[in-house]
Amino acid sequence: MNDELINQFIETWGTMGSAWGVNNSVARVHGLLIITDRPWCIDEIVERLQISKSNVSTSLKELRSWNVIRKVFLPGDRREFYACEPNAWEMLFNIMRQRKKRELDPILASISSTCEQAKKAPSGIAVDRLAQMKQMLDVFDNLATLALKSEAQVKALVSLLPKRK
Repeated sequence: MNDELINQFIETWGTMGSAWGVNNSVARVHGLLIITDRPWCIDEIVERLQISKSNVSTSLKELRSWNVIRKVFLPGDRREFYACEPNAWEMLFNIMRQRKKRELDPILASISSTCEQAKKAPSGIAVDRLAQMKQMLDVFDNLATLALKSEAQVKALVSLLPKRK
């Protein structure tokens, strides 16, 4: 594959990751593993992306915690290699699961607790607005839970959407 195309994708994925709150190095390492069709060892990633070994190691650990990459071993080589989840849909659902767990669930728990406390001492607190926020977040939580329960149904729904030109 063309190096210029690979570099362009890696930088685009890094920029997108940063916009979504993902560390740029983590996103760039992920981009490299997505765009190339082979496993990479840490030293190769360091050389290719020109970032420190500790940064690559930390990035790989983070990506593994999201279940979007996996460790692989090549016959006759003692090094650890890393490869991207081959199924883009599976990768998307793994990211959705982790974002829900790491971001939506704690916010929902906090809002729920705040609402309960606000009902007991409503003076000066926008109780109705907090209740609306909780209701809205409950809707998102239910949608996320339903979507993550049946990947096949989500794919079927997506197939019904109009095609973009």
